[in-house]
Amino acid sequence: MPRKIRQVTLGKSLAAALSCPSVNLVSLVAADRDRRAGSAGRRVTSVDGMSGADMTTVASYTVSDLFQRAFRVFADRTAVTSEDGRWTYGELGERAARLAGGLQRLGLGRGDRVAVLSETRPEYVETYAALASLGITALTLNIRFHPEELAYCLSAGAPRAVITSATCAPSLEYARSRPSPVTTWACLDEPPEGYTRYQGLLDGSPASPAEVRGEDIHNVLYTSGTTGRAKGAMISQAAAAIRGLRLAQWFGLREQDGFIGWLPLFHCGGDESLYATMLTGGTYATLRKADAETMYRMIERDRLSWTLLLPGVITDFLDHPRRGDYDLSSLRFAIGYANMMPGVVQKLTASFGIDFYDAFGQTETSYLLAHGVSGPGEAPSLRKLPSPLLDVRLVDAEMREVPPGEPGECVVRGPSVMSGYMDDPGATSEAFRGGWLHTGDVLVRDESGQLTFVDRLKYLIKTGGENVYPAEVELVIAQHEAVQEACVFGVSDPRWGETVKAVVVLRPGAAVSAAEIGGWCRDRLAGFKRPRYIEFMAASQLPRSTTGKLQRHELAKLPVGPDQQV
Repeated sequence: MPRKIRQVTLGKSLAAALSCPSVNLVSLVAADRDRRAGSAGRRVTSVDGMSGADMTTVASYTVSDLFQRAFRVFADRTAVTSEDGRWTYGELGERAARLAGGLQRLGLGRGDRVAVLSETRPEYVETYAALASLGITALTLNIRFHPEELAYCLSAGAPRAVITSATCAPSLEYARSRPSPVTTWACLDEPPEGYTRYQGLLDGSPASPAEVRGEDIHNVLYTSGTTGRAKGAMISQAAAAIRGLRLAQWFGLREQDGFIGWLPLFHCGGDESLYATMLTGGTYATLRKADAETMYRMIERDRLSWTLLLPGVITDFLDHPRRGDYDLSSLRFAIGYANMMPGVVQKLTASFGIDFYDAFGQTETSYLLAHGVSGPGEAPSLRKLPSPLLDVRLVDAEMREVPPGEPGECVVRGPSVMSGYMDDPGATSEAFRGGWLHTGDVLVRDESGQLTFVDRLKYLIKTGGENVYPAEVELVIAQHEAVQEACVFGVSDPRWGETVKAVVVLRPGAAVSAAEIGGWCRDRLAGFKRPRYIEFMAASQLPRSTTGKLQRHELAKLPVGPDQQV
């Protein structure tokens, strides 16, 4: 059974709590009252235990408020570290204010956009804070985007300035050769020809925080774009702050906690964790890449306590040969996707003696839409509690709520939900059909209200008139002792229309045949769900997104041969 999470009602004291040095925001309970009353609007009007005034405070609290409070209240504490140094909250705030002043001298202000393309580093944090204080929107570009994708994002987003690192600057040359509204190209390092020196923007008087509103767009986070062009999810100042509040509450964060920030700040897992850290006066350690030994070294040096461990990273973190050389006793918990690798998660928690939060969410809503927790050595239950300040329904294609035990699409509304897709009213209208954000995820709710992830709607395999959810098949295969990871998808079949194929990664040193995996599935799955094709691959061969998610649309392009047939 999942652990019972302690909840304390927070009512009219919200405004006071936000100004306290140590924030323990608990029990901002989701607005089920509105859902039960049949309200069709997106706006959350009441939350159990909170007055209308409290809800107004939530809606008006900005991420700029969050940063400014942190710089003032925690001035002498360590805010950000890197492999090269550390900055206190006071130092970070002073640098952010000077950067904001430099941007104002360029003529930038509220409502403008600035694009950022960089690895995770301290300057990215201060850029976020500076832009937030002026009401400028950060277009956060994925460092893995192709130069043509970057050119498209800059053309569509129309930023007035671009801030990048020397490592990423070459990827922008194609965009620089095309007409654009960009007037300033700034480089965090020694600037290439045509770039302004970033440090020069800080050489001048600081800016005072501008008057920003909760509905102002703080940043644009780009979705993976697996079905076409990447879409830019617009996250408001209030939504960003609420995401940080939610994480701080659910994870019980304290001033002593430190985040291992290997995850990019252009991803919701990186930036939401930053806001939660700033809110509670903890330390945010920036890593330019997910290297296990660098993570160990910074955990030991800065006594870091939490991070996300996603597929592609979790196995290296667990099995690195030099893990025993470091003191990792400060680690308190990790977050990730237990349904993808339940056996690996159980081994991780047993080896480190930590808790694991099994998260479910997305860029458009927050990465913590729901979660479950397992303790050291416990098998993840995969059932999840809905998060506070989100109203969650499971519905069929006609928006009718499905009963407990039946799968339905997860639709959401609440103050942390995105404001829409940037300059794409068609996609925004489609996403918010019926006044609710459609996540595209299929879940099941049990009688107690807990949620279990089934699969993505778009991954559904239709074989001979039957529905197969790949995640169910993946979970069965992953429970085999020889298997480290599995990815399941549909391939064309002349008789059934589609049939099931599995790509399997074995644990180091393990050996098993396709026939044995087929027999394992035969004992545990209905006949139409069993893989008809199995292909073995090394973990290094799997195409992944920046966050470690397998890109099954790429695997589906691989040839299907008779040698793979089970």
